Amino acid sequence: MNEQLLLIERMRKRVLWRRILLIIIPIVVLTGAFFILGVEAIVLFAVFVFLAIAIDFGVYLIFIRKKEREYRAYYKSNYVTAMIHTAIPTAQYQPDQGFPSSLIRGTGLIMMGNIYHSEDLITGTYNNVEFRRADLLIQNESTDSDGNTSTTTLFNGRWMIFESNKYFEADLQIIQKGFGYANKRSGIFTKKADRRHAFETEDVEFNRQFKCLCQNESEAFYLLTPVLMRGLMKLAAESDGKIMVGFVDNLIHVAIKSNKDSLEPPVLHKVSDKDFLEIQREINAVTSFVEGMRIDRKIFMQTKY
Repeated sequence: MNEQLLLIERMRKRVLWRRILLIIIPIVVLTGAFFILGVEAIVLFAVFVFLAIAIDFGVYLIFIRKKEREYRAYYKSNYVTAMIHTAIPTAQYQPDQGFPSSLIRGTGLIMMGNIYHSEDLITGTYNNVEFRRADLLIQNESTDSDGNTSTTTLFNGRWMIFESNKYFEADLQIIQKGFGYANKRSGIFTKKADRRHAFETEDVEFNRQFKCLCQNESEAFYLLTPVLMRGLMKLAAESDGKIMVGFVDNLIHVAIKSNKDSLEPPVLHKVSDKDFLEIQREINAVTSFVEGMRIDRKIFMQTKY
């Protein structure tokens, strides 16, 4: 283990110093150009700006990108994979794979922009419940009439999917207050057959923390048992971000908006227990939901038809 830590620390430092070099190069080139040419030689100065960017890009491609990939691959294969298998022996971890955008779009739970990326796919079975989880980044890039481009982040965090033998007719959506850009499908422009409507439970504290929407209120109340509501409040209290849960067809979707890219190796500091705790947090997000929501109970194990 000590040898592994020494090796990964050497790999981290190589990446760090190369990134520092990436910052220093354009500063040196542009500073030299400024003193040699002066501000008046604006055209030549612009050429040096372009030259600095080109050199920087070349340095990244030749000296940095490969080292970053090696460091990332080593960290994920030797630490992340090992910790996942310790907690969930049957799990498979594919760092470069994720959910297709069509899968997330098809849930109708979250607004979809024009930029989508997903990675760090983990699949397996825990307590007889099949699951999938991946990191998601959903953004929308727009350009105004003046040509100014802006990017809005709609979702950045982890998305988990749990299988159930029961087919959910409620299309139940549970949104923690503060979770932005959820697709509530409750507006008048949504087709009546697809429209959700808001409702409240008898639990005042739960209503204070969450907003519930559904199509079939009778089944929604059947699913929202006191145990499930307490479990959701506990999950929200322990989570590092706002949560949303959706019961779609025979799948339970759990989105946690943590606003960070998880399971990535540190660059600015050496690998420490804090990083291992972060990996454990990602694993616990899966196991805690299965245990806390008790989604392996009979209520979720009824046959689909």
